[in-house]
Amino acid sequence: MVEGFHYHSIFIVIKLINIFKYINLLLILYSMFFASKIIAKEEIISYTNITVIDGDTVKFNNKKIRLHGIDTPEIKQLCKNTKNENYKCGVKAKLALINLINNNKIKCLIHGKDKYKRLIGTCFIKNLNINAWLVKNGWALAYRKYSKDYINQEIWAKKNLMGLWQGEFLEPWKWRRK
Repeated sequence: MVEGFHYHSIFIVIKLINIFKYINLLLILYSMFFASKIIAKEEIISYTNITVIDGDTVKFNNKKIRLHGIDTPEIKQLCKNTKNENYKCGVKAKLALINLINNNKIKCLIHGKDKYKRLIGTCFIKNLNINAWLVKNGWALAYRKYSKDYINQEIWAKKNLMGLWQGEFLEPWKWRRK
């Protein structure tokens, strides 16, 4: 009788071990599934036939993409050039983006959406980071409120008097509050 009890106990222990193995396997698979969902929040999408809305927003198939980490002057915003004359710096920023894209295919790494339901993206032409290019050429500022990604490009543009830095301007976020 003791021997039968012993075999029965071993059988139960083995069965419990197998059940725990399956539970652990399910937990691992479950956590991998949800971890992949979290990682997959960022996606890369490709676009052609882009419409440039302004210096930091493009549109494709009714989807607006706001360029991540940068801010450009608004279309109606005026800045001062080296002769202290007003010029439409928001229009110049838009034209800089139009000329850069120039019917090229762009790819955007989408980070999410903003409060206006626009996609937020870091966009590229081949390996050229469009966001960084706009800041380095002085047509955009590093939008420190949302990102620290382009501060070095802004410092370089300011030091080399690129784009907006050739004259005087009000930061776009301050201009919008006026």
